[in-house]
Amino acid sequence: MNRNIKSLLAVALTVAICGCSGSGSKVDPSRLANRNVDFDQYFTELKADAAPAKPDEKGFIRRWTILEPINKPNSGNTVFTDSYIERELTKEYFPGMLTATPEAGTEVIIESEAASASRGRGGFGGFGGFGGGAPQGGAQAGAARPAGAPAAGAAPQGAQRPQGAPAQGAQRPQGAPAGAPQGAPQGGFPGMGMGMGMGMPGAGAAPAAPATIKDTLTWHSVDSKLFNIKLIRFAQGTSNGQKRYGLIFHAYTIINVDKDYEDIRLAAGSNASSIWWVNGEKVLTLQADRRMVADDGMSKRVTLKKGRNVIHAAVINGPGMSDMCARLYSEDGTIFTNYTITNK
Repeated sequence: MNRNIKSLLAVALTVAICGCSGSGSKVDPSRLANRNVDFDQYFTELKADAAPAKPDEKGFIRRWTILEPINKPNSGNTVFTDSYIERELTKEYFPGMLTATPEAGTEVIIESEAASASRGRGGFGGFGGFGGGAPQGGAQAGAARPAGAPAAGAAPQGAQRPQGAPAQGAQRPQGAPAGAPQGAPQGGFPGMGMGMGMGMPGAGAAPAAPATIKDTLTWHSVDSKLFNIKLIRFAQGTSNGQKRYGLIFHAYTIINVDKDYEDIRLAAGSNASSIWWVNGEKVLTLQADRRMVADDGMSKRVTLKKGRNVIHAAVINGPGMSDMCARLYSEDGTIFTNYTITNK
């Protein structure tokens, strides 16, 4: 390579490195603004008789009445299957929970799941121990081998012994199973066959029932200062920072219209999974672990009846952020904003 070209490349590289280090030494103001933030930076708390509001300039609904979060500790988000979401987000912790519209300040007492140290990420609660290995053939660890039985793994000369079967003529110990199933661990580490994972019980071990606690939760009416409702900030702000991850949120808002409107669609996004109802009818489910994206899901067509209509949302998060957003669309694809929003 030409010496002049080498010199030019060296100068360019030096400038690039200096530029990167110079910009990297500056703290991004937006990151500082979001560090150790207060509840009031995201929400304005309202009284039960707050004056009606309107959707924002892009049609997003910012006024919600939210219940302080319910404990649902999960070490990961992979459990958010369709059946899990349906079961956990439709569970009524008190009668009429999915249709009730309590006033701000109303308290409810529920029973929720307590966090468990054994559910920590990366736990190995399923190891059954590191013993000397169960005998071939499925006998329990420590069971005596009958007199005259061959050593584990031995087969009569020329005979093909089935997986887990004792040698020909050998007596099986009293009470021993009829042989290990295909794929069972062969000696070494009993209990690891099915339990080597995120705190899963060892093979044959029944999972312990989760401990429960009684929790007094309060409904809060808020106007969000952002189009997306920062549920994780709501959780921290209403629990003195004690709650953040592994939670279920329930929220409702009241839409008031001056006449019947047909073929309206609810467009929503959430982090992570969520279920949405309009006037008690389930209209949208957002499954699995997901980031919040505006209009991520679109409901079927619904009719808003003249007067009061209730939108209810339930959102679950594991480790990670949690927020939601919602707005309405007319049949022609335009954003529907011909309504007011109240909290009672």
